[in-house]
Amino acid sequence: MQTTYHNETPVPFAIACAVGQFLLTILILKFGFSLAPPEAYGKVKLLAFASTIVYPLVLAHAFGLWKRLALGLGRIRPEPVFLASLSTAALFLPWGLRSADGGKILSDFTIQLFNAFGEELLFRGVIFALLLSLPVWRAIVLNGLLFGAMHLIHGFMDTDWKTACWKMVVTSIAGMMFTAVRYRSGSLWLCVVLHMVLNLCMMYSKVQDAAASTVFLVERAANVIELALAAWVVFGARRAASAPAAA
Repeated sequence: MQTTYHNETPVPFAIACAVGQFLLTILILKFGFSLAPPEAYGKVKLLAFASTIVYPLVLAHAFGLWKRLALGLGRIRPEPVFLASLSTAALFLPWGLRSADGGKILSDFTIQLFNAFGEELLFRGVIFALLLSLPVWRAIVLNGLLFGAMHLIHGFMDTDWKTACWKMVVTSIAGMMFTAVRYRSGSLWLCVVLHMVLNLCMMYSKVQDAAASTVFLVERAANVIELALAAWVVFGARRAASAPAAA
């Protein structure tokens, strides 16, 4: 019998979903690297990567959330908040793009597509569907924080906790913007596209060859835009909620 407890207590369930993916990924990588020979590490990473897609699909089925994942193609519309969010990726383009052979570009595109799909399916799909009963600002902030916390995995895997904590902060901010796009557009696919495009622009931008101060300013400018867009959606939702109903 399908339970509805997740509708009554969405926050604990949302946190549990994020923690579950975090622990599953750690488990696969830690045990895989300890048991497999070095030449098989790529397969271990691929298994961990696959889990980010399979796990949220299992959750969606278990919680009966398929209709609330916003996967319908008819929802794909160029909402202003989505178009504005692309400016975060555009910030990395004026410095030019790194060259790469066609095979490398195709490989990176494919990896980032599936990476974005898996992360968005969990956070802006399953977890956001659980949080829809909350006030918009709480759903956006909590979703972003859970998304950022997932990046603490770098601390466990690389033992570089300073970098991991910083990644958590900046990805939490990006996660809030992704959630705002999901809320306003009603489309998970737009979040996938935005996530993938932003990752690829950051990967291929030559800004990383510039002075450290320039890199810092560009990245912080992106964070400011991300926060501003999340705030725009939150205040817009609050105004809509407080507006008197039409007679």
